[in-house]
Amino acid sequence: MTDCSTDRVGRFWAVVLLAIFLGGCGTTGTNPSSPAARSGRELILQALKPPDRHLFPLNYGTISTAVSSSAIDSWELMKHLDPQGTPGSRPFRLTLVDGTVVEGLLFEYVDGNADPKPLLMASFGFLQDRWGTEADKFYELYLKDPAKRIPAHVLILDHPTAGPFLANNGHLSMGSYDDARMWIEVAKHMRDCINLSGIHLFGVSMSGQTVVHALIEDKRLGLNLFDSGVAVSIAPDFQQAPGEQLALLDTVKGVENPWKAFFKSAPEKTLSDEIQCAVLEALIEDQFVAHYRLTSTANAGFDLEPNQIAVFLRNAFEDRIAFLRKNTPATWDTDDVDLADLDAFMASTRIARVIARVHTPLVLVSSLDDPAVEHPMFAEVVQAAGDNPWVAAYETDHGGHFAFDVVYGKDYLGKVIRLLMTPRVLGAWNGPLQ
Repeated sequence: MTDCSTDRVGRFWAVVLLAIFLGGCGTTGTNPSSPAARSGRELILQALKPPDRHLFPLNYGTISTAVSSSAIDSWELMKHLDPQGTPGSRPFRLTLVDGTVVEGLLFEYVDGNADPKPLLMASFGFLQDRWGTEADKFYELYLKDPAKRIPAHVLILDHPTAGPFLANNGHLSMGSYDDARMWIEVAKHMRDCINLSGIHLFGVSMSGQTVVHALIEDKRLGLNLFDSGVAVSIAPDFQQAPGEQLALLDTVKGVENPWKAFFKSAPEKTLSDEIQCAVLEALIEDQFVAHYRLTSTANAGFDLEPNQIAVFLRNAFEDRIAFLRKNTPATWDTDDVDLADLDAFMASTRIARVIARVHTPLVLVSSLDDPAVEHPMFAEVVQAAGDNPWVAAYETDHGGHFAFDVVYGKDYLGKVIRLLMTPRVLGAWNGPLQ
């Protein structure tokens, strides 16, 4: 295979050139017809309209994504929260009814009064965990400054593709509907432990799928746990992303890449693909493997070579599907979610198939220059949503993959999160706003 190894500085510049491997027209969705919003949904759509002036002069999605997720000031490839402890946080761990272990970090919000506070449950997609690059970004933007932080308890959960999830469970999950069921159990637990005024969901990339499925499943079960959801840079079809990127990886000689079967022909590798290989290796080495070792101290020698990644991940995901077939509660929607194998699961949980079922305020925001989720994928979701009044969808010209802070400032998504925690906005989602 192509040698993906580089030194740390070289890999840093690879990220700046291409972006961390994660996952028409300038905008998609319905905009308000007048400056004064007539409903909560229209107020959100107004807030999603970016400012005319950009903060980042080079509005390339790959570069803005890289800058947003890299620790440039210390010449490190990726940001990290300190596994030994982040100010204002405490560890979260819950064993679910099927034995699955879920972990995260809880940032409690204390403002001097005993009134119930909202809870924001957040996760950041492929390979991302409570200490990872995107968790650190979110912490820096919305939690670090006590005077400006989001006025809510925030629970950051490991994505089930992350190293700590593997260490705790022995397999990995693609997430999606599976992760949504985990979030429902976590939300029930948090509601019983903390005096909450509401529960809101925030998911990036593959965790965006989790948000959508969680909102739908919450209503199907009649639980009414969740008040709103935000899916940022959503990866709406895992067979396309990250499936296509994984299909480009080289494997051990004589072993077929198991992700290629979905594609009639794998595209020829470009220079960008080779750089993605280096970036993916760095994520596996510096985040996935490193955090697996932190969580499973008995396996300090665990490692994963670049030519093992595609097969290793595929087998770990298939193991999770086998686990679910044996341990699925009767309340699972198995008539709609196919657990025959991993391909069946990915196909049956595509967001375009289910988005019309959403009946909770949901915000979808993506960018035209997203390096991981191309425009046609997001456009398909928006088209499938049709005139669903519970969905507010917007596609910006720029913003990369969860890098809107670089282009439009940290308040771009921050103000949307705050609005969704405002009872007046949610109460008048379909208008009129009083």
